[in-house]
Amino acid sequence: MSEKILIVDDEYEMLQALDRLLTRKGYTVFTAESGEDACRAMEETVFDLVISDMAMEGLNGLELLKIVRSTDSTTPFIIITGVGTIESAVEAIQTGAFHYIAKPFKNHDIEILAQRAIEYGKLNRKLKDFSFGDENKDLPRMLIGASRSMHELMKHVEKISDSTASVLIMGETGTGKSFLAEKIHRNSVRRNKPFLTIDCATLTETLLESELFGHIKGAFTGAVHAKRGLLEEAQGGTIFLDEICEIKPATQVKLLRAIQDGLIKPVGGNKNIKIDVRFISASSRDLKKNISTGEFREELYYRLAVVPLTLPPLRERREDIPLLIDYFLDKFCKKYNKKISRINADVLEMLINATWKGNIRELANVVERSVLLSENEVITPDCLLNSTLMQRISLMEGGEKGRVLPLKQVVEEAEKRAIILAFKTTKNNRSEAARILGISRRALYDKIAAYDLYELEKEADTVDSRISHINLADF
Repeated sequence: MSEKILIVDDEYEMLQALDRLLTRKGYTVFTAESGEDACRAMEETVFDLVISDMAMEGLNGLELLKIVRSTDSTTPFIIITGVGTIESAVEAIQTGAFHYIAKPFKNHDIEILAQRAIEYGKLNRKLKDFSFGDENKDLPRMLIGASRSMHELMKHVEKISDSTASVLIMGETGTGKSFLAEKIHRNSVRRNKPFLTIDCATLTETLLESELFGHIKGAFTGAVHAKRGLLEEAQGGTIFLDEICEIKPATQVKLLRAIQDGLIKPVGGNKNIKIDVRFISASSRDLKKNISTGEFREELYYRLAVVPLTLPPLRERREDIPLLIDYFLDKFCKKYNKKISRINADVLEMLINATWKGNIRELANVVERSVLLSENEVITPDCLLNSTLMQRISLMEGGEKGRVLPLKQVVEEAEKRAIILAFKTTKNNRSEAARILGISRRALYDKIAAYDLYELEKEADTVDSRISHINLADF
């Protein structure tokens, strides 16, 4: 998409000269012959750059800049003047101008200045709109798993990430759909472009449309200035529509057009805007059921679900729970400055066998609460403060109560199980086993040696025998 530039000057010759110059450079140029005309233009269109003459009849360039800055802190603004002074330059910069340039100037100078200003504006919007939390650094660890279902899912993700196909991620609440969406984006050619998320369940229909498509000034009560929508902000990148099942039929029609034609129209506006974004959506409800009840458009479903993916609930991938516990313990110990290195064996057994209706999110909450309540280096049953879970511990029969296992041992046992399952899946192919485990062959050899798993090389029967004797409850 070519960036939009608004040029404001009451001298017709200068206006036309700048229009021709910047249009040849590939920009979409709008012109205004007065400050008042510029204000009207900015009510309908969000510009990537404003270039304005300083001395104009009526509303001058500095006054126009002050009006813009009263509602918009990110759009770069360049002031041009033929009677430049130190004082006026200082005032322009203090008011929020990106640059101040005096006439006469070379065409090359204004071209370079416009390019720099637009790039500055993009960076400014990113810093304003995005936050990069610590969780992003650990994104791959949130999707770890020794289970076959997660290995199969990750194989599909590897194949489709670098395409432009729309992806629909289905799964229960708390299974990690937003993390999977971001992983797909990070693995794609769009990784250096924006990744924007909108939760469709948290906004009213009017606000959702405004967030997605933008709006012009006065489009609805509270729309005091034009606003660029997230579909336009995400140019070249990815938009993640969480809980897509919640959007209303009228918005579904507009979204379908955006996907089909690559065009959006701001709320209250009448001008189309071309977009280039990849759509990743997520739903905790079965959209096909919503289609049968008339709540969701069938044609929109097939546009969104070019690649359908399903995240399994935690109760169907119990072998991943020790690895996730390890991740969350490490995370929350750092957050709360705790040193916890061991976990009560009964607690671990209970966590592995719990129903986890809230999935990974619920597990994270339980571990965080346990870290907060722990008074020593061990997670014990009294740290859980959950009557249902405590009842399960009290009803446990057999085995030695009160056993405490080092956290390192828990992780090692989970790794052993993952390696054994990988060898069984690949019929003892080391290279393929290393690939699905996500480690190098050298690392796999080291782990085989460390865990004394040399018998894995011998025959598949040995593998089956080892698996039949593994019980996560014994970890």
